[in-house]
Amino acid sequence: MSDQRVTLVVGGTKGIGGATSRRLARSGPVVAAYRSDEAAAASLAEYAAEALLDVTTRASDVSTKRGVDELVDRVLEQHGRLDVIVFAAVDARLRSPLTITEEDWQRVLDTTTTPFLWLGQRLGHLKSEAGRLIGLTSPWAHRYAKGYGAIGPAKAALETLAVQLAVELAPRGVTVNTVSAGLVDTELMRSQIAPAYIDHMAKRTPVGRIGLPDDVAAMVCFLADVSASWITGQVLTLDGGYFL
Repeated sequence: MSDQRVTLVVGGTKGIGGATSRRLARSGPVVAAYRSDEAAAASLAEYAAEALLDVTTRASDVSTKRGVDELVDRVLEQHGRLDVIVFAAVDARLRSPLTITEEDWQRVLDTTTTPFLWLGQRLGHLKSEAGRLIGLTSPWAHRYAKGYGAIGPAKAALETLAVQLAVELAPRGVTVNTVSAGLVDTELMRSQIAPAYIDHMAKRTPVGRIGLPDDVAAMVCFLADVSASWITGQVLTLDGGYFL
């Protein structure tokens, strides 16, 4: 069994999840789960090897409870413990609420929201003195954004679920929080938003720029620390002041 706190980052090989895996690995073993992007997983593994960090990448489908259970079981088999779970998975297909299909709607929920429930259940049954469950969400969970017909409601549901889990898991020493990140400079974001609009957002933001993955990762790492024991059920917003 590892003497250090062990972290599972779901959606942890690229973007915000990847930055979080790299940061958290400085203080203990990290398992970075991903769905299908082998190139991103290989890049993270190479970085970890060069930096002498204990990072394992695992291909996993967490869209079912069985998939979540199998992933958690593999982490426990490898390390003998699991203390922190960061949930960064998202199905980012853009759809209008007026035209989205039943299949797309369900897929977004199965990837973006429901696994958080199964992960919370598993973490609540593990023996950890300071368990941490952290989800990534978005300010647009409560605002209109074109194409957010499924992602917005899924993120809003994630925040509400975190509150329910926070109260239920508190007696077991587990805190549950979400980090709501504004516009963050990732490959996914740039594939969906026009450069001119990104520039507009940066100029409109009081700090004068959009976010970086490491900005969000820093907050996640703070919440994951044992010292953050009196913070639970909260949505912590990082947006450079955009929504002020």
